[in-house]
Amino acid sequence: MISCCSYSCCWWGRGVIQTTGLCNYGKLNYFLGARAAAEGREAKYPDIDFCKTPDVICSSEEHSELKWIAGLYYWMKEVQEYNKGGWYYKTELHKFVNSGMKDTSFINAVSGIVNRGCHNPPCATGDVDGLHDRRSNFQEVLRAFKLLPRDGPRPSATKTLPPIPAPPGVLFSQTSSDPKLFNAFLHRLSSRRSVLEEKVLSYEATTMGEEDSVVYVQSDLYTFDTLMESVAYAYMVGHAGKRFYVGSITAADDQSTPDLRYGLVNMAAFLAQSQNEGIKGNACDEYHLDSIGGKYPISNSCGQFGNNYQDYECSHKGMQCPVETNMMATAVLSGKYADSPHDYRPNFYCGPDEEFTGAYDPDTMFDVMGPFANSQGRTDVKGCCFWGRGALLTKGTCMLGKLNHYLGKEAANSGRMAMFPDVDFCRNPEDICRHIERHPTIVWDIAFFEWVERIQEYDDGNFNYQLALQQFVDGGMQDPSFINIVSKIVAKGSARAEGTIPFSQQKLNHFNLLMEHLQLKDSTPLVTSDTSSGQRCIPKPATIGPHSSLVPQLFTVLFLGVPYLFTSL
Repeated sequence: MISCCSYSCCWWGRGVIQTTGLCNYGKLNYFLGARAAAEGREAKYPDIDFCKTPDVICSSEEHSELKWIAGLYYWMKEVQEYNKGGWYYKTELHKFVNSGMKDTSFINAVSGIVNRGCHNPPCATGDVDGLHDRRSNFQEVLRAFKLLPRDGPRPSATKTLPPIPAPPGVLFSQTSSDPKLFNAFLHRLSSRRSVLEEKVLSYEATTMGEEDSVVYVQSDLYTFDTLMESVAYAYMVGHAGKRFYVGSITAADDQSTPDLRYGLVNMAAFLAQSQNEGIKGNACDEYHLDSIGGKYPISNSCGQFGNNYQDYECSHKGMQCPVETNMMATAVLSGKYADSPHDYRPNFYCGPDEEFTGAYDPDTMFDVMGPFANSQGRTDVKGCCFWGRGALLTKGTCMLGKLNHYLGKEAANSGRMAMFPDVDFCRNPEDICRHIERHPTIVWDIAFFEWVERIQEYDDGNFNYQLALQQFVDGGMQDPSFINIVSKIVAKGSARAEGTIPFSQQKLNHFNLLMEHLQLKDSTPLVTSDTSSGQRCIPKPATIGPHSSLVPQLFTVLFLGVPYLFTSL
């Protein structure tokens, strides 16, 4: 819960837009104040508890800017991102500018959002207070910014801004769950249960006999029922304040209709990656895939394909797991790589005692003794307990630390809600896989956590996942660069990663097939081979501003227009 936990009468309006209410003060505290600092997140005002001392907004001499900060924060979160009933603020702003800034309906709607929480008052408790003054002040600030003349007719629109459709940032920004939308999403998945179980939630196994043969076995670890339970939690409750994106509601002719295309593509991308990570081996723990000279270094537990898992750092360093060289853990091997001698790979393990480890030779089925380095030159396994686990093989000190902070023992010890209060993802990460019978959904839950935290939110200035997803769908779901770049982010942590991305072609093939399985397109694959150079970068979502100097001025005009009359909910 983000709002302040009190029902006293201390939440009257303060600051330039008169920020009011438990919810808005709670958001200030959660994102900017003492609660953010207490939970290990970046905090602009770590010593200010906006819930316990709301009057600091008006009384602080040290931070006199809080009168503006409170208003600006509200404006950015509640007004700029407003998108309800077919009225999206940024699109309407562009329309207003492009039409010559003549129509009063725009400022009327904005005033309604600020004063009544909706763009079409009287939607709540009556008409907007002081609407005439708000319009007049808006016009006056437009003139002060020389966007309108002091006297004479208004100019025709000589500069125009490109129209903005509702961007994925809005599509993904659901602050509450929508039962109608989610029921439609679950219905689509449930209608495809049999094909998903047969084609996606299964793994390749070798049968022993006079002639070995390959069969596909339905996974007993990655089941359809546990998948549905986990995606329901990831959407209805969410992880770390974020929800798994399942689609959006479109409004037309007073009818709302779930648009599942974007959400189903998001699910297809998630499952395509999961198929090639945990599902294909029916394994909870990561297993040997990175061979050196045909042999598997035992030190692969420290990292495969050029990665060092214990070096994965969080932007907030207090969040990541500490590396302790005396830690000990042994992977639970199951499924494909445990059942067949032909596919056998030794368990990952970590421990403090050995100065060096060897390798496993799958051709001779014998261990190779003596120092044998992995792809990063490691020959020991000290502190190397952070290998991948679960559907996405979630790995590294940063992500496991976040799991502990939000879902695990650290959350429970801090008095916060914890999905897995008995699991210490940092000190005993192998508890993820060792106690599946106690937590059968955990293999999916940690994968969804990583997806909403790391993949859905990815934006490096050149590639933004949310925008790329929207462009992929709107472009006819044909461009393979979308899933190729997602595979880079999953495997290497960056859309700009150089070198070979492990199993990128298989992930592309899985994605193609999932698009068919989820009935998103016909049987024609997106591509038949990976033709992407991997260098294509999709532009960052257009923030309103790069196209014309009018836009930042308009934001300021709206914000400054009638501050003493704006009363936020």
